[in-house]
Amino acid sequence: MNCSHCGSVTTKKNGHTHYGKQNYLCHSCNRQFVEGGQDWFVSESDKTLINKLLLERISLSGICRVCDVSEQWLLAYIKKLYENLPDDLNADLTLPDIEAYLADRMDEEIGRIEVIKKIRLHYRNTFKSQKLR
Repeated sequence: MNCSHCGSVTTKKNGHTHYGKQNYLCHSCNRQFVEGGQDWFVSESDKTLINKLLLERISLSGICRVCDVSEQWLLAYIKKLYENLPDDLNADLTLPDIEAYLADRMDEEIGRIEVIKKIRLHYRNTFKSQKLR
């Protein structure tokens, strides 16, 4: 049996856990471990998938079913994610000058309308010339 922490082969049996699984002790790093004890941890690839699913706004129950995690674990994971976020989220809290903003939007809209008028005029002229033939 290899140590799950340091990889050493100098281990010995060290009783049983309260779940009845065989417990081992590593002589190199003095850690106790259970064979296959790391299997129940959520892997980094699963956490990456969970992050993507959270961004897609899928229900928490759906994420639990897909990733085979408990809702309790998922809620604790989300809480840890929120705790790591900065307070201001790097948001620019200053408001733009409303007059300049509206003037820019108005210029954009006028430009769109002019393009539509040019397209309509082009089609009218094209269809008129085809009818005259």
